[in-house]
Amino acid sequence: MGQLNENPMKRRNAFTLVELLVAITIFVILTVLTLGAFNLNIGSERVRSASRQVQAMLEGAKTRAFKDRNPVGVRFLLNENFPGEITGMMYIEGQANLAGGSFETGSLHLVDLVLDGDSNDGMVDQGIKYAVIQGTTSLSWKEMKSIGQIQAGVRIRIPAKTGKWYTVSSNRFLTDTNESIMRLTEDYVGSANWVLSNATFAEKSVTYELDLSMVMGAMPGEDPVELPNGIVIDLKSSKVPSNWNVTRWRPSKLYAVGNWVVGNSIAGLRAYRAENAGTSAANLNNEPTWPSAVNNTVIDNGITWRCFEVPRFDIVFTPQGTVMGSVVAEGLLHLTLAETRDTHAIFENDPTASGGTTIGVPVWDLRDHNGDNEAPEHIGSFRVITVFPASGSVNVSPIDQTDSDNNEFADSIFRYAIEGSTAK
Repeated sequence: MGQLNENPMKRRNAFTLVELLVAITIFVILTVLTLGAFNLNIGSERVRSASRQVQAMLEGAKTRAFKDRNPVGVRFLLNENFPGEITGMMYIEGQANLAGGSFETGSLHLVDLVLDGDSNDGMVDQGIKYAVIQGTTSLSWKEMKSIGQIQAGVRIRIPAKTGKWYTVSSNRFLTDTNESIMRLTEDYVGSANWVLSNATFAEKSVTYELDLSMVMGAMPGEDPVELPNGIVIDLKSSKVPSNWNVTRWRPSKLYAVGNWVVGNSIAGLRAYRAENAGTSAANLNNEPTWPSAVNNTVIDNGITWRCFEVPRFDIVFTPQGTVMGSVVAEGLLHLTLAETRDTHAIFENDPTASGGTTIGVPVWDLRDHNGDNEAPEHIGSFRVITVFPASGSVNVSPIDQTDSDNNEFADSIFRYAIEGSTAK
């Protein structure tokens, strides 16, 4: 008994393997939960920071326009790898005419593009051909294009001072050998005597007045500004002019006449319009080799794509503080900031797409894309930057994903922006 009393139960100095595994498991679970919450908070703050950045750029452009008494704006830069997303911005301003003032005058010839060798379609196409500039610069249209003083979309009055204003088309914009011929978006009113009865054309000389006040170029000394990594302006989820809604070519996709895609040509990004309906090639490796010359075409599994310049994503303010240009016709402009973990999300065998693959989830889409009976699939944060063209005001708002009629689509993601609820 005495010997037993001298050997009490030994003290345990270690954990069992089971206890260690339980402890490690709890630690891992807590770490994952903590990191998940941390990532969500970081993502939300990055979106907030990006929204303040975009708002500051737009308000800065408005202030500069007032100070310089010259149109100033922000050009949004398209992501070449994901054309439906904006990843950067830069300041732009109205380009001063080297001859002085906002107009360039001169004379031009009216030409038939078929007989000029610019088309072989058998149709009589009207064009305007550079003849001479009467200002002090003596710059040709080719030279003006090279320095950014002239671009598709500018206005031209024919004849000068007294004639009608026309818009220069992006179709065949200075694409001839000498870069001297442009087209108008509508026929010239003097077209009755354009072509003689023997099918020869009359190269008539006529005066013109070119409005350069809307031509915007990069502001000297200002570098492009990139949005925070992983944050983009998602054009699919924004309310912008229809020609801003460009997307990348997708395989095995049914395209309708007039659908647009963006492709990377040897000269950079270009926009391509479907001239007929059809289904694109079945594999991503069969993406067409995109032409770089405006109006050239390429065949994609029976679809004819015609090349155009990529639209410029510009919001420009006048010295009076209002927004000017074609974007004004859109009314309120809503730019939706999103995270790429939503815009790049891939859902294969998506039940909402009849077994197809869905890439990216727009803000308003509340469907169950992965079939796990949990929706929506968004995991990131969102903000909306709203521009009021009439006043030039720029607000930041949260999105509204309310689905009151349970149709799996948000009723109005811009409701807070319209009703004036702003996100601080």
